[in-house]
Amino acid sequence: MPRILDPRRLANQGVILAGQVALAHCERLQEAVLEVSEPIDVSLTFEIAEQGRKVVRGQASTTVMMACQRCLEPIASPVKASIQLGIVWSEDEAKALSKDLDPWIVDGEEADISVMVEDELLLALPFVTYHPEGQCHVVIPSAMGEETSDVGKENPFSILEQLKNSGSDN
Repeated sequence: MPRILDPRRLANQGVILAGQVALAHCERLQEAVLEVSEPIDVSLTFEIAEQGRKVVRGQASTTVMMACQRCLEPIASPVKASIQLGIVWSEDEAKALSKDLDPWIVDGEEADISVMVEDELLLALPFVTYHPEGQCHVVIPSAMGEETSDVGKENPFSILEQLKNSGSDN
C-alpha cells in the first residue's frame, strides 16, 4: 500500500485500496503495546458521499501483545478499527461533518496513510486486557473475602480494656 497519497483525488476516482501498512511507520502503536505481532491489514474505499463530501471508509486490523492487568503476562489481543472519515481541509470544515464521520484533516494535497491508520488503531486498542478466568498465574483474593473466625485471635485492644477496667477499681 502506498504511504503518501492524494486522498481527494482518490475519492474523485472512487479508488479501493487493500494491502498492508509497514510497522516501521507506526512507531506510536509499537510504543503503546508490548509487540505488534501481525501485519497491519488495511482495506479502504475512497468515495464521494452525500453533499459532495469526500470520504474514506474501510477497516484496519492487526494483533498486538498487551500486558494482562491481573498477572502482567503477555496476552494476544486482536485489534480491528472501523474507518469512516470525512476528508477535510480544516477544523472549521470538520465541524460541519455529519455525526457518522470523524474528520481526517488533510491541509495539503497529500497525506500519510500510515499516520491515519495508526491513529484509528490506537483509538481501537482495548483499555484493559485480561486472560480468561483461570488462565492467569496469580492468585486473586475473593472480592467478598472469606469470613474468618475470631476464635483464638487476641484482640489488639484487650490491653486497653484491661487498663480501663483496672482504673475503675481505684
